[in-house]
Amino acid sequence: MQFSKIVSTIFLWILCSGGSVFSQMSSKTNDLNVLSYELLLSTDMSNERFTGTVNISFLISPEAREVVFDCGNLQITEITGSKVAGFTQKNKKVIISLNSRDKTENHIQITYSGSPSHGIVFIPKSQSIYTVFSTSQWMVCNDSPNDRATFKIELSIPNGSLCIASGVLKNTSNKGDKTQYSWVQDYESPSYTYGFAIGPFNKFQETHGKISLNYYSTNHTLEQLKTIFRPTGEIIDFFEAKSGIPYVQSSYSQILIGNHYQEMSGFSVLKESYGELVMNDSTETNLISHELAHQWWGNMITCEDWNHFWLNEGLATFMSAAFNEHKFGKHKYESDIDSYRKVYESVKNKGKDKSLVFDDWLNPTREDRNLVYFKGAYVIHLLRMELGEKDFWGGIKFYSQEYFGKSVNTLYFQKAMEESTGRDLSAFFNKWINKTEG
Repeated sequence: MQFSKIVSTIFLWILCSGGSVFSQMSSKTNDLNVLSYELLLSTDMSNERFTGTVNISFLISPEAREVVFDCGNLQITEITGSKVAGFTQKNKKVIISLNSRDKTENHIQITYSGSPSHGIVFIPKSQSIYTVFSTSQWMVCNDSPNDRATFKIELSIPNGSLCIASGVLKNTSNKGDKTQYSWVQDYESPSYTYGFAIGPFNKFQETHGKISLNYYSTNHTLEQLKTIFRPTGEIIDFFEAKSGIPYVQSSYSQILIGNHYQEMSGFSVLKESYGELVMNDSTETNLISHELAHQWWGNMITCEDWNHFWLNEGLATFMSAAFNEHKFGKHKYESDIDSYRKVYESVKNKGKDKSLVFDDWLNPTREDRNLVYFKGAYVIHLLRMELGEKDFWGGIKFYSQEYFGKSVNTLYFQKAMEESTGRDLSAFFNKWINKTEG
């Protein structure tokens, strides 16, 4: 791909995926540990609104007098639970006063409604809905990427439409002119990985080993969907080999919809027009592989807070280039890496280079986002050159297996690469990651 084409694609990618997930900065409060969310959600397409009831099970320190959840711009109408004394909403959070705490699990039920400007997208023209970035704009939750929980969602949708959500589809039942879908994710992941999409989609389905692969769009034929997402199985094989970890779910879905790119547990949404790019150029698979890479690096091996966000995005961006090398040859890989280097150098030349470990991620700029994606990917490439093939890929596999299903920071990544290779990498990390060059 020509550099100009790469730049236009990746900047579009950043703009389309630069939503409020990048500015979320929520830390644990009173050692809050959510165990599970169970959500019943009803959507109103004509008014672009929804109502929901979420049951939250959680642990919290015995001395805590309150528990705090993120709630975006939701309107909370009721909170019940044997320990609940009352609640207030302030600064996109709900503060729930507690009479006492259980030493084991605590349970509360929150009823709410909303019509937010982001986090959930209504497309009346195609009668479609999808979530993107900000889970707390459609479900009361803990935004912290360090808090992992199981997730269940039930949605009633019009007959003739399909529903895709995080987890595994457990049940569908007909209720007059609507169908109720029940999806369950029985492994823990951060709340930002939860989501759903609803619409009168065309669906192409195929199997890859034991994995059901599902491709959706309202504007593409089944044959086009098959063509667009043809490399998906090969991408899964590549990431399984590099991580040493099988894909965690029994299905993976990709949905061409709206104007965003976003990974969620077990599925991804990609901008509707992206399909045409792939059909015009079969090597234009970076975004398919990037979002799929997050099923390992991001969703399951997650930065413990957004200051270490580069561990999610830099690794996924690098892995998309690595797959291109595997699929299309070294020239394609080098072209990708060169484009990432040029984006990084453009930021550096503006005097806006920063450590990949941010002091805070409250108000990231476009340059900050480019750093975590493209400087991050370029630095992973430099680490590959520093270590050589055997040690580098051995280190990636060790890191992935050591921290799969866990939250990490940059020091964890450094120590994993050092332990795997037997090398002191402090000079490399201090130059390229912990500080700005020079």
